[in-house]
Amino acid sequence: MEIMNISGINVAMQGTTKAEILKEFAELALLNGKVSSAEGFYGDLWLREEESTTGFGGGIAIPHAKSAFVTEVGVLVGRGTNEVAWEALDDQPVHCWICLLVPETGGQEHLRLLSQLSRKLMDPDFVAKLKSGSEQEILTLVQGVIS
Repeated sequence: MEIMNISGINVAMQGTTKAEILKEFAELALLNGKVSSAEGFYGDLWLREEESTTGFGGGIAIPHAKSAFVTEVGVLVGRGTNEVAWEALDDQPVHCWICLLVPETGGQEHLRLLSQLSRKLMDPDFVAKLKSGSEQEILTLVQGVIS
């Protein structure tokens, strides 16, 4: 099982709203064979956002959901030029996302990934590379954290 690959990275996200971005991630998850239903996974991502924001701050959000629609653990990364309102912790818009996909029964894996990435997002060099790197650079960067 490969948690992340280059086809799960989109550096040209088109969405201008939280809903549009979450739909893009749900469709990307389906294309990557990580979910059984884009619509179902989108619904679970949206429910998680309604609990509390996944906006980390500094222009980054970590949308995630444990979902019955997720068929295998995955990490997707997106970046766009649109500044998207996300209710982030610093009240700033978001243009870079790391989306975590975890099966409903994957509680420990969910916490492990979220913890590892959250810690790394405190590193200015990591954040700068995430925001400006190529797909290959992002893949190498994130795989180094989650492996």
